[in-house]
Amino acid sequence: MATNIDNIWISIRQGDVEAFELLYKKLYPELCYYASQLLCSTWLAEEAVQDLFLQLWESKEKLFSQNNSIRIYLYRTLHNHCLDILKKQQTQKHSFIQYLSSDAWCTISEKYGFDEQLIEQLESEEIRIRIDTVIENLPEQSRKIFKLSRMEGKTNEEIAKQMNLSVSTVKTQIYRAVSKIKQEISFIICIFLQIL
Repeated sequence: MATNIDNIWISIRQGDVEAFELLYKKLYPELCYYASQLLCSTWLAEEAVQDLFLQLWESKEKLFSQNNSIRIYLYRTLHNHCLDILKKQQTQKHSFIQYLSSDAWCTISEKYGFDEQLIEQLESEEIRIRIDTVIENLPEQSRKIFKLSRMEGKTNEEIAKQMNLSVSTVKTQIYRAVSKIKQEISFIICIFLQIL
């Protein structure tokens, strides 16, 4: 199959649109799957793969020596593009993400898609106040545990020892706090998406 795809690549380099469409149809699903594993988002993965193919077509004459495999080139380029996306996400969500676990962020990202405008909205002062209000309205023990975990970076074991609780109690309280914050964020995202 690799030889077949590499032969298609030769035609693409010569400007053959049908060969490009064939390559796209053959590799798009597997590249999307690979990217979605890296990005934790089907939507982002599809965007990344579409960007990859657009870049490939626009630079077809300049890219890639014929001695290499096009499949390897596409996977390597996609991998690097996904890492760039992840770095950008990390930078944008750094202050916001401290409130949520990575699983919670993946759920929100997958359900609503990642959008720079969405992150800006979520980081706005009004939203921070709403999240802080949710945190402050938690029961005292839950609030204290959540703050020790997310704001001071303490482990569950450290919190359990400090507060003379079991580790499972600490985990349960953190789970409940994160769930309440997720509910508030989901509500805010729904309102935001309706405005757009």
